[in-house]
Amino acid sequence: MCYKFLLKILLTSLCLLVFSRISDSDISAETLFDEEYHIGSDDILTIQVWDNDDLNRVVEVSKDGAFTFPLIGKVHSAGLTLFELENHLKKRLSDGYLVKPEVSVGIQQYRNQKVFLLGEIQKPGSYVLKRKTHILELISMAGGFTDLAGRVIKIVRPKQLQNHKGVISPVNLEDNSVITLDLSKYSDDIAYDVFYVTSGDTIYVNKISRIFVNGEIMRPGEFKWETGLTVREAVSRAGGYTENAALKRTKIIRLINGREQEIDTRMEDIVMPDDIIKVPGRYF
Repeated sequence: MCYKFLLKILLTSLCLLVFSRISDSDISAETLFDEEYHIGSDDILTIQVWDNDDLNRVVEVSKDGAFTFPLIGKVHSAGLTLFELENHLKKRLSDGYLVKPEVSVGIQQYRNQKVFLLGEIQKPGSYVLKRKTHILELISMAGGFTDLAGRVIKIVRPKQLQNHKGVISPVNLEDNSVITLDLSKYSDDIAYDVFYVTSGDTIYVNKISRIFVNGEIMRPGEFKWETGLTVREAVSRAGGYTENAALKRTKIIRLINGREQEIDTRMEDIVMPDDIIKVPGRYF
């Protein structure tokens, strides 16, 4: 269980590191996100008309992407940026109602921006993005990783969002809508933008990869898999061989194309996730 404890500390520390970097960053990044944000249904907006306090409103965008506003009635806002909506309101209010109105629009709640978080996290479910959100900040909001969390995070992103303005993907998606983030390869040299989520993402935190060692072994059981792990190292983690072990007949049972296959193996062969290392006994 020691390796699980250390892994949890590593992943938690990583969350705290990223969260602190985000918290200390310049607020201009969030401001830029607001400027590029496209309004959607259920979003709550604040609208201020300068020198006309009686027109100031907090409005909710309806399912059909609109809201009503004094003097001008129904306003279609879905798909517009805040800047575009401000200009739209200025134009309509100046059409026989106000002289050179100054309008400011802000986002009170980003209810339209939802993501889904699944897998090895404490509180899986849907989450609303209230602002530009880092993926590890989102996981922290969900209670953090479970003890069984691995280092790989997969993001399924709707294809229509892959080329959306402002969305930065960590890999070249082409026709594939699955993004894979390997936290074991994380470093400060990796741009933070590749770890930001976008509305519609489904994020899955995988379970830690494992192997099984059984047969003539001192401590048979389940063990953590790591890249480059050899048969010799796996057996060593299981306490080594018993006196009755037939080393030369050690085999790996591996799932290939949906079928289990027995593979003759040597001590320096590489073990794959979910492999079963089987050490038979000697004949007498």
